[in-house]
Amino acid sequence: MAGDQSEPLIRAGLRGFLDLDRFDVAAIVVLVVLAFGVRYASPVYPNFLTASGGISAAGVGYPYNGSACGSVPLGRGGREVTRCGYVFDEVYFPVDAAKDLRSPAESYFDPEPPLAKLLMAPPIAWWGFSTWTWRASTVLFGSLLVGVVYLIARRLRRDRFFAVGSALFVCLDGLAFVESRTGVIDIIAIFFVAFFYYAFLLHWQARTRTQWRTTLYFMAGVGGLAFGAKLTAIAPLIVAAGLVVARALLPRLAAGFTVVARLAHEGPAARLWRQAAGRRAPVHYALAALIAAAIFCACFSRYLTIDHPDVYFFTRCDQGVTGLTGTPVTLHVPALHAGPLSLPNPVEAIHNIYENMAAGLQYHATECHSHPYSSVWYTWPIMEHPVLFYYTTGQGGQPVWSITDMGNPALWWLAIPALLFCLWRATTGPNALRAGVACLGIVSLVVMILMFQAAQRYHDPSNFHTSFTAEQFLARFHRSATPSEAIEPIHAGPVFLVAFAGMIAFAAAVTLSAVLSRRFVPAFIVVGYVAAWMMWVPGNQQRVLFFYHALGMLLFAALALAYALTALRRVRIPLRARSITAAPLAYTGTALVVAAFAFFYPVWTAATLSPADHAMRIWVDTP
Repeated sequence: MAGDQSEPLIRAGLRGFLDLDRFDVAAIVVLVVLAFGVRYASPVYPNFLTASGGISAAGVGYPYNGSACGSVPLGRGGREVTRCGYVFDEVYFPVDAAKDLRSPAESYFDPEPPLAKLLMAPPIAWWGFSTWTWRASTVLFGSLLVGVVYLIARRLRRDRFFAVGSALFVCLDGLAFVESRTGVIDIIAIFFVAFFYYAFLLHWQARTRTQWRTTLYFMAGVGGLAFGAKLTAIAPLIVAAGLVVARALLPRLAAGFTVVARLAHEGPAARLWRQAAGRRAPVHYALAALIAAAIFCACFSRYLTIDHPDVYFFTRCDQGVTGLTGTPVTLHVPALHAGPLSLPNPVEAIHNIYENMAAGLQYHATECHSHPYSSVWYTWPIMEHPVLFYYTTGQGGQPVWSITDMGNPALWWLAIPALLFCLWRATTGPNALRAGVACLGIVSLVVMILMFQAAQRYHDPSNFHTSFTAEQFLARFHRSATPSEAIEPIHAGPVFLVAFAGMIAFAAAVTLSAVLSRRFVPAFIVVGYVAAWMMWVPGNQQRVLFFYHALGMLLFAALALAYALTALRRVRIPLRARSITAAPLAYTGTALVVAAFAFFYPVWTAATLSPADHAMRIWVDTP
């Protein structure tokens, strides 16, 4: 793979293994600082043509939704403070983080693991509870995500255009941008997902036994944190496990299947990896899984110090009658009492964690209410229905302010042909075989979409009132519903299940192709995108989902577009006695992403727009 710059050359020592030079370090710092500055300062208003002149910045802490107020427990002695400015789900997660900080802490039930809320807590503890502090952690992790994407791209290819392009595309994407400026947990979770992918690539490229074991346990630690932030870490775990199993079994597959043996073009890197793994590799993977599980449990350390009388096991979602119906279960602080001493009870602690996660999964499986900002999984690549975080306007042609959780169209839409290009480059063998693998994925996807759409029962969002108070939002587990707010589970039928199995077979074929030949990079991009997308399909059959669940897809959309532009940059077209380069087209594609960011910037930051200017930027279906 070194010949086509698909894999870094691995040298001895930590510095050589990481393979980062001064340019890489400088690029990461510049990109992260750029991402942080834009996220923190926005919305930025250039006032050069006004009397005041200069530039003004409202900043990430601007209380857009000043009418959304609620009492939040903070500090000691039951003191509560009233704060305003919640945007969308900020009425949940920062409040939970504040409850973790309270002394004594206050119980709450959240169906997600607690790490992201714990990471939101330090700024609140240091500087108080405000729009600035409850968004500080997401700004930080959303900025660091850009640096991690650079590291991922650098491990995939020794091409700085590819690395800078991938990181820049994530930096300038509207979905990542809005999520980084809002006090919600998804950008923190995706940061750890990206970090897990980077740790996996380090493990994948290990050449010595020390490198193999060190990177494995490092990956296990990051994996535990990723699951502690959100269970979306299941996608990178599936990708990593599939690639590792395929590489480990490749010699046996080649010996048992003539087709595999004929297509296999394994380089010395894979053989060195298997030698480094040794015969005890299964033992080390089992130990790594235990370490990941232990770190995941450690994320509940604060949660386990609180009695929880409100862990709900929902049993029914009444269609428009009483909402979610369930019974609260009390989880006590896990302790062993030995005379005057109280010691932690690890068995009860694990039981409490299990009960909490089981209740959370049951909530997700039972919840049946609709939402005007929801979207179905097959619309995400084209951003058909993003989430409207905030919207307000005056009367009679007054200015409009809005925050729409929409991706950068230049990135998401160009990523679709780029992914098809990656798919063609990812497969190996005769053209008929490559076309067969591509057709398997495309046909399976089309059939899934048609069957799902046919089985869908659309809700009517017109009666859904968006003028909720913070108290009404905080009562999400006890709120009543009207019939128009309820949905039915989607039963897409056996043909859909067959097509879904076809998508799994397609992903398995591309995974095998990644270890059969020197086409790891495009195969990794395709499999990562498919895994981050398909993992939501079963859940969407039970309940509504939102466009921000496509954050995992964004990572690979950016990598795919950068990969395609990098290939385009090297194309030379013969023209009579000379040839012309296609590099300007690659730079044009990059410039389109930058220009689209500037154009849609106002609807990502609630910058002041006239109604006509706002309507000109609504390129997708919005509520």
